[in-house]
Amino acid sequence: MRIVLAALVMLVATSAAWAQDPAAPAFRVTWEPRAGVPPTISGTVYNGSSYRVTNVRLRVEGLDAEGKLVGHRLTWAYGSISPGATTSFVVERVSSATDYRITVQSFDLVSMGQAP
Repeated sequence: MRIVLAALVMLVATSAAWAQDPAAPAFRVTWEPRAGVPPTISGTVYNGSSYRVTNVRLRVEGLDAEGKLVGHRLTWAYGSISPGATTSFVVERVSSATDYRITVQSFDLVSMGQAP
């Protein structure tokens, strides 16, 4: 299983203080290719924050053997993600990509909660 840390989570910040909030959502994305027609990537998004989030939008970048971008797709993670929980996603593979970089592009905060 491939693991990509979404270290650079793009936050839609309303203030500089929010962007520096250490409790802001931290995501971890794991994925693996799946055979089928069409071939897809399936994966999970882990919410490592103390916030419940929803509308988690992922950017899936297809890379060639040299690590250069050959295309991208956008997809949604399913449902809301409670603190310390995961959800899944499925997206069609990028043609001619040999590897992928998947990051959280955006999300909506629902509420504050307690991580397990």
